[in-house]
Amino acid sequence: MSGFINRTAIFIDGTYLNKLLEREFGRARIDYHLLAQQLAGGSEILRTYYYHCPPHQSSPPTEEEMVRARSSEQFFTALRRLPRFEVRLG
Repeated sequence: MSGFINRTAIFIDGTYLNKLLEREFGRARIDYHLLAQQLAGGSEILRTYYYHCPPHQSSPPTEEEMVRARSSEQFFTALRRLPRFEVRLG
């Protein structure tokens, strides 16, 4: 097809990926930008959507819950800074 541009949208289930990484690789850290490029297989990436659920916090939250929430938010902020990444929480 003349003029056809190969574009890809990537959808990552963050909770599932975290569990898989923990089970198979002992919570290995990964480069999400590189992961998206590898998944796209040379296609132009329209957007990478990263879905995750924020950690539970009691009312009032415990110190451990607050630390976990701050850590998660720092991670989500770092992902949002990656090119064409969007974080969806819920």
